Amino acid sequence: MKAERLEKEINRFLQQKISININHKTVKTGKLILFCIKDFYLVFTLSISHSKKIFEIPYPYNFTIKNKGIILDYTLKSFSSNIQSIDSYVKLLTPKKPNKYFNSYAEIITVEDGA
Repeated sequence: MKAERLEKEINRFLQQKISININHKTVKTGKLILFCIKDFYLVFTLSISHSKKIFEIPYPYNFTIKNKGIILDYTLKSFSSNIQSIDSYVKLLTPKKPNKYFNSYAEIITVEDGA
């Protein structure tokens, strides 16, 4: 199952400092204390400056495992499974100011302590 594999891969980052990036911009950095999948969201509990912060991101359409991280795919191509008619309908229904995850990639990577 995809969800089980994604959960297993993210769990290997527990107790490590991670960075969550969207379109090559860092949105959160901290030590990963807890992780779970809740409904349609990936829920991260991060330790940031001696306090706990909860950060949620939508469940991706697809993901790719890298050595030091995971790339979460939110692209229309992945959503539509390359079926042109679905891709066209989604583009027609796209709001003028879409969500920051719309047609993009997010990345969860481990960060060295010195960085």
